[in-house]
Amino acid sequence: MIRSVLPVLLILVSASLLYAGHGLSIVAVKDRILLTLDNSSFTGLSGVHGNQVVVSVKYQVNDESLESEKINGIMKLYSSNGSLIHSSSFPDGFTAKKKGGVEEFKTTIRNPDIQSLTANVSFTDLKKTETLSNVVTSNLQLKNLNESASSSR
Repeated sequence: MIRSVLPVLLILVSASLLYAGHGLSIVAVKDRILLTLDNSSFTGLSGVHGNQVVVSVKYQVNDESLESEKINGIMKLYSSNGSLIHSSSFPDGFTAKKKGGVEEFKTTIRNPDIQSLTANVSFTDLKKTETLSNVVTSNLQLKNLNESASSSR
C-alpha cells in the first residue's frame, strides 16, 4: 500500500511546490517597481476651459533589469460613480532611473460638472501591455484657484 501511495504523494507535493513557486513569481513581477504618492491636485485653470489634474508619484526600481530602460506609466481617472473618465500616459515613455525618482502626470478635464474624481497611477512596460508596479490611488476634490492660493500660504 505504501508503494502505491508514495508516487501519488510525490506528484501532489511536486505540483504544490510548482504552484507555490508560480504564485511567488507573480508577486515578484508586481513589485518590480514600487510607487508611492508624492503629491496630487485637482484645480481650476485660469483663462482655459477646464480643470487640471496633477499626480506626482515617487518610484523605486526593485528589478535591476529595468534600470535605465524605457518604460511608461498610466494615469486613469474615474468619476465618483466609478466610470472611467480619462486615461493618459507618456507619449514616448521615460527612462527608469537606477535610484528611482519622481514622475508627474498632468491632464485637463473639460467637463465642469466633475467636482471629484479618483486617480489611479501605475507604471507599465513601454508598450503599456505589462504592469510593472503597484497602483497608487488619490481621491481628489476640485478646488478653485482662490482656494488653492489661500491653502498654499
